[in-house]
Amino acid sequence: MTRDRQKEFAELIEPHLSSLYNTALRMTHNQHDAEDLVQDTLFKAYRALDQFQKDTNFRAWVFRILVNTFITAYRKTIRQPQKVSYDEMEEFFLYKRLDETVSMQEVPKEEFLENLFDDDVKEALDNLPYQFRLVVLLCDVEGFSYQEISEIIDAPLGTVMSRLYRGRKLLQRYLWNYAKERGYITDEFKPKK
Repeated sequence: MTRDRQKEFAELIEPHLSSLYNTALRMTHNQHDAEDLVQDTLFKAYRALDQFQKDTNFRAWVFRILVNTFITAYRKTIRQPQKVSYDEMEEFFLYKRLDETVSMQEVPKEEFLENLFDDDVKEALDNLPYQFRLVVLLCDVEGFSYQEISEIIDAPLGTVMSRLYRGRKLLQRYLWNYAKERGYITDEFKPKK
């Protein structure tokens, strides 16, 4: 590991740490799993840094690694129960191994998201099926374009648009009572089914 490579990676990744963590938290529903997912993503991204093409979208590239890492872990978890050996666990995160001279942002805590959305909105988002939730998060929360999402999740553009449409429709249904209670919708307005 060279100092230049570490510094280059730290400069590329630093602006995206909060977004990576927030997305990982929404995907895993657990602070510790989200931290592990981000750590695994950073490790894989660092090891594959030579494969990143300069002057392309680093954010989309690292999010693709995040999504692929989550999918792989999710599939593995389904096949077998999680086993953890505390004797083999390392005390320090990968973040601490990066160049000490570069200021790394502290990973936001779960409380950040608690204040960002009302419980009803978070619950509605969490209740979306995984494939819809992921696309809604990447588009509406993280601001990726349809094309970028297509590349991140390795799915055709039409699939992204369809999942986004269906995910938003499901959210609309979930949030109907929420909107009505807060006066956003009057009694005379009826939703389309």
